[in-house]
Amino acid sequence: MRREPSRFHWAPALCLLGALAGCATPQPPAVTPEVARVLRVTGKGVDFSVTLSVKNPNNFELDAREVEGTLIVEGGQKLGTGRASPHRSIPANGTGTVESQVQIAWDDVAALQKFLTRESVPYVFKGNVTLGGDTLHLTVPFEMDGTLTREQLLQAGLRGLFEPR
Repeated sequence: MRREPSRFHWAPALCLLGALAGCATPQPPAVTPEVARVLRVTGKGVDFSVTLSVKNPNNFELDAREVEGTLIVEGGQKLGTGRASPHRSIPANGTGTVESQVQIAWDDVAALQKFLTRESVPYVFKGNVTLGGDTLHLTVPFEMDGTLTREQLLQAGLRGLFEPR
């Protein structure tokens, strides 16, 4: 009795091979900080414009869902945190720009008092951008340096906050 080779045994193997090829491990995107610019400083906080370049090495689109960060001045003093939801798409195997406006509410306004006599105060904005699609979410850290000027602080009306009543 002659037996025909069975196609049944090859079908699962081919399906498994195809599934493995289609389910490559997602690669982390590369986030490059481009610009952090102070838009305005108020008694309530700082409005930052944050621009990030995101390179997506994956075969699927990623959405920038959230940008969040903490504003820190020299000496490690945390002034506040904020977040924004930019809703920008990064194309598959491509690069996109994520622009957002992050509003940072003052956590410690009193910490600014020592800086009112200085021309400028260096800061670091330590942030994260959350990227994802329907089934994948990645959080990628970034860091940006800049300067708050005395003029910006005074325009915020902070001088009035520290004068004796």
